[in-house]
Amino acid sequence: MLLNADAAMSTISQDKLNQMHVSFEQEGAEVKLNCPLCESHMRVREIVFMRPDSTEMDPMELDGCPNCSSFWFDAGELQKISPSENGEDAHKEANALSIVLEMLFHLPFVIR
Repeated sequence: MLLNADAAMSTISQDKLNQMHVSFEQEGAEVKLNCPLCESHMRVREIVFMRPDSTEMDPMELDGCPNCSSFWFDAGELQKISPSENGEDAHKEANALSIVLEMLFHLPFVIR
């Protein structure tokens, strides 16, 4: 799933994505994935979201573009932390994942 701060639906998400982008400008291992928006080589970092009770969720590897504020969640990464969906309807799953992602950006996070 591709994310971009400019396309984020809320100001909170835009701010969080821009904060995350800064951590990819100088750090992270380069990966064999070009940014779908600007064609730069993406970098990978580990991101850990914090639950409201300040405990850490399982870490996820996040690919980020050092040039634009785009991020790539690999298949299954968001599904690991989202509630299970009983149907096979891709539209419902996409909506559920966008809600989960929006909620995540209200939580503190650490990029390692």
